[in-house]
Amino acid sequence: GIEPTMELEHAIGFSGDLRKCLMFHPNGRDMVYAAGGCLIVADLLDPHNQVFLRGHDDFITTVDVSPSGRYIASGQRGENADVIVWDFEEKRLLYRMQSHDAGVAVVAFSHDEKLLLSVGVTPGDNRLFVWDMASGLMNAQSNAVQSVDSQNTMCAVWGGFFKDIKRRDTSNYMFATAGKKSIRIWCLDPVNGAWPVMGENFTAHSHIRDYTCLAFSHDRNHLFAGSTTGDVSCFQIKSKSLASSKLCTQGGIESLMILPSNDKESSSLLIGGGDGTLTRIVCLRLSGWKPR
Repeated sequence: GIEPTMELEHAIGFSGDLRKCLMFHPNGRDMVYAAGGCLIVADLLDPHNQVFLRGHDDFITTVDVSPSGRYIASGQRGENADVIVWDFEEKRLLYRMQSHDAGVAVVAFSHDEKLLLSVGVTPGDNRLFVWDMASGLMNAQSNAVQSVDSQNTMCAVWGGFFKDIKRRDTSNYMFATAGKKSIRIWCLDPVNGAWPVMGENFTAHSHIRDYTCLAFSHDRNHLFAGSTTGDVSCFQIKSKSLASSKLCTQGGIESLMILPSNDKESSSLLIGGGDGTLTRIVCLRLSGWKPR
C-alpha cells in the first residue's frame, strides 16, 4: 500500500546562532532565513505564507541573497557540504556545487551577481571557489587561509571592480575575506580565472583581531572590519594597511553595514553589537577615514 506522508505546513523559529541567517529580500515583501536544513522564504505581511526550499541533508550554515534578489545561495555543514543556488522567482534549485568538504563557512554574491564566492570551513576544507552564475561552473579556486592551525574564514564581501594604481576601475573583480587572525584582499580576472592579487594580507603589525564582518566604503578605497573585541578597523586598499580603529561595543561586533549616502567625504556605518546595541559611527575622508 501507499505509505502515509506528512507535509511541512508552517515553520516557527530560525537558526539564530548563525551570523548571516536572516536576509531581507530586495522586493520589500519577503525575508529569507535558515531553519535547520531548510531554507524559508516568508511573506512579511502574511505569516502563513511560507515557501520551503529543501535540498540540503544537514544544517544550513550560511545564506546570501543576490543584490537584485534573483538568486539565493545557501551552504551546509557535514560530509556533503553542498552549496546550492536557488532561483527566487521560481522557487527552485538552480545549481548544486559539490566541491567543499566538512562545511561551508561563507557564500557571497558579487555586486552584479555574475559570480558567487564560497569558502569552506577551516580546518576540514580551507578551499575558496568562485562560481559563474551563467553556467554554474567553477571560475577560480584557491586556499582560503595560509595557516589552517591558527586561522579561518568567517566573513567575505565583494567590492566591485578592482582599481589600478591610478584608482581607475579595471575589468577585474575585488573581494575581501577575513576571520581568525586573518584579513585578506583578492583580485580576480573572470575571463581566465587568474588571480592578479591572491589573498594578500593587510598590514596591521600588532593589531591582531578575529574578524566577524566586512564592508567596503562607497568609493571602494577602504575596507571596514568588525571584530570579536568590539572594535571597527579601517584598512586602506591601495597600501593594504591599517588606517585606524575604534572601539564601538563591549560585546563584539556581529554585523556591519555602510548606510546609503551621497556624501563622498564621509561614510556612515551601522554596527550591531553582541551586547544587543546598535551604534552609528561616521568616518571622515579628511581625517584619513578615522571613525568618530
